[in-house]
Amino acid sequence: MCYYLYGSLYGDVSKVEYENVSRKYDYKIALGTKHDVKNAVKASFDFVQDDYRITDWICDCDSPVGKHDPYDQMIVDLCTLVQDLASLSGAKSIYICKTWAGKHNKREISQKLKDTNLPMFLADLQENCLYCLEI
Repeated sequence: MCYYLYGSLYGDVSKVEYENVSRKYDYKIALGTKHDVKNAVKASFDFVQDDYRITDWICDCDSPVGKHDPYDQMIVDLCTLVQDLASLSGAKSIYICKTWAGKHNKREISQKLKDTNLPMFLADLQENCLYCLEI
């Protein structure tokens, strides 16, 4: 069984500004809502939903997210992407989760992005939990 990283940026964000930020990175956090991420996770029961996947990898089992190394380059790059997206005018929240295929997110946790040590947060991300980083 594999796990997958999903994410979305919610808010009234300019699509052009969003695309200008997004194209700088190898990872993606799509424009969308909490429900878009939940539906992508739910769809993974039948097939892996790519629309809200953070990576283009076959699976994210080898991802350093949740493996307790806040200095890994992917963690650093993902932190920069999150911060750049959060700085966009109209951004309200970023949803992110690491969920096993065929499983639902059992919990939802909200926290303020400004109060979050982002590298440690991503390095310690729990499985099957949908996080809301409020901007």
